[in-house]
Amino acid sequence: MRLVRTLCGRVMTAALIGHIVLTICDNIPDDKLQLQTRLPSLKIPQWRFFAPNPGIEDLYVMYRYQKELGKPEWSNWKNISFQTKATLLSTFWNPGNRAQKALFDTAQQIRTLGSYGATFDWVVRSQGYRLLSDVVRDKCRNEGVRGRCQFMILASVPQEGKQGLNPIMVSPEMDLSDKQDRNYV
Repeated sequence: MRLVRTLCGRVMTAALIGHIVLTICDNIPDDKLQLQTRLPSLKIPQWRFFAPNPGIEDLYVMYRYQKELGKPEWSNWKNISFQTKATLLSTFWNPGNRAQKALFDTAQQIRTLGSYGATFDWVVRSQGYRLLSDVVRDKCRNEGVRGRCQFMILASVPQEGKQGLNPIMVSPEMDLSDKQDRNYV
């Protein structure tokens, strides 16, 4: 009985290790190794642990404002941070990360619209642009700004230094007065 139990344990361990190895191999980019086409009889899960084209850029949402309406001075560009403070509990429970994730995804959506040839008018009318402009307006209002504001989505390739900075989009100037709260339909 002990021999059967030991043998079953070893077979199960070998099967589990084999399954994990095949799953990892199948998740290597398709141009490197694709087991599913070579061994179609194997039922390997199609989990994607790693992005097929991992990101090499950082996205930033920058904003600036005129403190008072009609005054020509604009503030310096400021960054809206996507980062949250990590704690030990963040590994298991991190509800504060949702807002930053939504902001990043919104900036990425606007970038994608532009890269697929959408006109600027269409981008300005998109839900992503509306959300981002509302976030920037609220941030400026919370800082006591009563004039105008503007935001920019900036991509950065850290390895390239200043040459790696690439502005994706600069919004039109937006009035912060209550009468003209939104400049979109």
